[in-house]
Amino acid sequence: MDDFREWLSDNLRYFLLGFAILAVVIIAVAGIRIYQRVAGSQKKPTDNIRVESESTSTAGETEAVTERTSESEKKVVSSEKETEAETKAAEAKETEKETEAKIAEETETETSETHASETQATETAVTETAATEAVRDPGYLKTTVTLNLRTEPDGTVINSYAAGRIVKFLGKEGSWYKVLVGGREGYMSSDYLQEVPYEAGMENEVETEPQTEAPAPIYKTLKGACYLRAETSKESQILGTYMAGTTVQFLEDVGGWYKVSVDGMTGYMGAQFF
Repeated sequence: MDDFREWLSDNLRYFLLGFAILAVVIIAVAGIRIYQRVAGSQKKPTDNIRVESESTSTAGETEAVTERTSESEKKVVSSEKETEAETKAAEAKETEKETEAKIAEETETETSETHASETQATETAVTETAATEAVRDPGYLKTTVTLNLRTEPDGTVINSYAAGRIVKFLGKEGSWYKVLVGGREGYMSSDYLQEVPYEAGMENEVETEPQTEAPAPIYKTLKGACYLRAETSKESQILGTYMAGTTVQFLEDVGGWYKVSVDGMTGYMGAQFF
């Protein structure tokens, strides 16, 4: 519309000039006709021919001006139509872009929701599977080797139980079973536990504190000559002297000293001699 207004402003003087000429011509034609009526038959044939010729010429000029004016108006109308068509085309293109963007956004949203739904379904399935495994209760188990009962997986040893000891399953944490044995709860490695069918009296066995089973004795051999002392000090009393190759029973590690038993005596030897 701004272009049209600019064009109209530039060509307005031509329109006004055309209208002025047209008005002059019309007035002239009207004056000639009035003059002819007044003059009547007094005019010479030659004058009539001249007037008629002038009238014809004036009419031609008027028609030409009218045609130019009409063409100008047609151009203006054509320009307006073209501008309107371009505007509609631009609006249609913009609408198409907005529609495509909206469709793309909806598609992306649907894809995201579908992916989230699938992920949630997978997580739910994994959770249910894990829950099923955790809930599975094998009932009663027995130790296949001498096995430690610990406070937690890889934790402090509470007690040791010989092979064949019956324990009750309470839960699972990784490769460890939480069990009840001898009235105590703790953890044992699942690698050394075997499922067994239930037999009468098993519940009493796992609830009863068994007698402490003495650990197997540990023996160590001297690598060099060493004194057996009464205390963990080099100034303490010497109870005996032993040569390299002597075997003693290990009882306890006391900060750089070993508490040992040898020849019926209990004392301390330096850990560096073993």
